[in-house]
Amino acid sequence: MFRLSVWILVVFLLTGCTGPEEKSELLSLLGVDEKIVDTEQDSEDTYDAITLLKRGEAFYIKEDYIEAVAEFERFLMLHPFHRMAAFSQFKLAMSYDRQLNTIDRDSGPMNEAMSAFQKVVSQYPQSLYVDEAKDKIEKLKLRKAKHEFLIGHFYYKTEAYPAAIARFEKILSKETKEALLEKTLYFLGLSHYEAGDQALASKTFQTLLEKYPESSFGSKIKKIQDQLQIPS
Repeated sequence: MFRLSVWILVVFLLTGCTGPEEKSELLSLLGVDEKIVDTEQDSEDTYDAITLLKRGEAFYIKEDYIEAVAEFERFLMLHPFHRMAAFSQFKLAMSYDRQLNTIDRDSGPMNEAMSAFQKVVSQYPQSLYVDEAKDKIEKLKLRKAKHEFLIGHFYYKTEAYPAAIARFEKILSKETKEALLEKTLYFLGLSHYEAGDQALASKTFQTLLEKYPESSFGSKIKKIQDQLQIPS
């Protein structure tokens, strides 16, 4: 039975994963369903690798991602060198990723998801999940940058300019998509001006116009420079 289970799992790995909206192919192949998480487990089963995978996958399909995280983490702690470790690490990352809602919510799951996907890439570089993990990492970087921008923009609106500047500069220090960088430079310039530093405001606006000569913020910047006599 053990060899059969391993063979089924290998076939599953080659056919890919399903989303939470569908019944798990893993559970179907193993002949179990989501009710595995509703039944009491023997103490020995709580340490068994295949049982942990079944339960983790069942919780994932039921969209109980917090419990899925617990099962996949338990698997990786008890069976770090198991042939299904890469799969478990990837589903752990996906369990965190599925907890994300809007970008202005708690960034905890976002950070956990990014860290878990990075482990897929660094610890299992030959696995089938590396490309998807890398794609997820890039999307999470952009999401994190948008999260930082919202916080910076909130500080700007509430006139907490030093805090806004710190957030905007944090975005600029990382690799970020062009559209967000342009907007970040604009509000960084405004924050410097409102904080009383016209020189840094001018430098920031000039950087924006040099990098994005066709910027939609160009006319606004020109008006600010003319009105406030910031050197162009």
